[in-house]
Amino acid sequence: MRPQPEMTVAAPMNSMSANQGTVDGRTHYDVIVVGCGGWGLAVLKVLSDMGLRVLGIERHEICHNLRRYMKHMVMHSVLSYMILDPEDAIVARKGDEYHPLIEELIQSYSDFAAKFNLPIKTHQELVDIEGAKDNFVLAVRDSEGRALRLKAKRVVLATGSYDEPNLAGIPGESNGSVQHYFHEWEHIKNKRILFIGGGFSSADGIIALCPRNQILWVVRKSSDAVEKMLTDQKTVWGQPDAQLVNTEILTDSQVTSLENNTAVVQTPSGETTWDYDLCYMLIGHKPNQGLCTRLLNGNLDFNEETFEACERPGVYLVGALAKKHLEHIGLTHNLCPDNDGVRYIERIRSAMQKEFNCNRT
Repeated sequence: MRPQPEMTVAAPMNSMSANQGTVDGRTHYDVIVVGCGGWGLAVLKVLSDMGLRVLGIERHEICHNLRRYMKHMVMHSVLSYMILDPEDAIVARKGDEYHPLIEELIQSYSDFAAKFNLPIKTHQELVDIEGAKDNFVLAVRDSEGRALRLKAKRVVLATGSYDEPNLAGIPGESNGSVQHYFHEWEHIKNKRILFIGGGFSSADGIIALCPRNQILWVVRKSSDAVEKMLTDQKTVWGQPDAQLVNTEILTDSQVTSLENNTAVVQTPSGETTWDYDLCYMLIGHKPNQGLCTRLLNGNLDFNEETFEACERPGVYLVGALAKKHLEHIGLTHNLCPDNDGVRYIERIRSAMQKEFNCNRT
């Protein structure tokens, strides 16, 4: 992988802005945004600019889901799709067609939140939403288990779709040797490592680990599909001639058991086994199912024009909850004027203008 810059991610904010008042001992807002990743931050900025009393709550740090991946991973999308501030210094340095590292994108989003003084409370987990439109009460719990109740007229859910890993339903997939996110890796060496899943996360993990470990990569994709994906991703890495060393790839295959640190693999030529020290099962993720069930009875349908949840008026779904594979964020009009995110942000802005009868700023 190419040399990586030293970066320090901005410290999370845990303060509240002056435009927030208190009613009957509970903090009251026009809109509370749940989840402070890229989309949550974008919506907070738009609604704050409209003069609404807003608050973002995040159960961990800003951009928590991004922090689950290795910080040196290269994003598949370019800056113009993901950047929130067109004046961010990284655009001037790298250009809007640059593929940022995870840590660079986290830094950019953290800087964006600080630059515009977005009101965010980190380490506040949403437990439930009581009440109805115009009179919601959010039950929130902090990292030490203390309860807080917040009032809001509207709620925007921007929690993303990466809270829980997809499982394959095979024996052994929940044991301690099986990981579902690829994060810290520099300390791993001289191990037999199994990768399951044919996506970019697996490719990034293998290219990072293969020089010092023995790798088996099991994918359901065909060899042609894997080769094309690797070619595309190596181009993104800026290393088109990179080789996967110490790596065996079993295509058109699937793992049927992971018990006792032995993978049982069904291949086109029959069944084989492979002992592993560590397994990365990277087959995708899904929203927090328990939370979605409590809040929306598991129904994520929404109005395409307003993003209001069909199941619960006054609650809005944005970002990955509204469109799983949406990569465009939507505040970069001058960089990427035709991206879907711009249109979606305009719909959210328009919906809230009508709801609160406020003028566009």
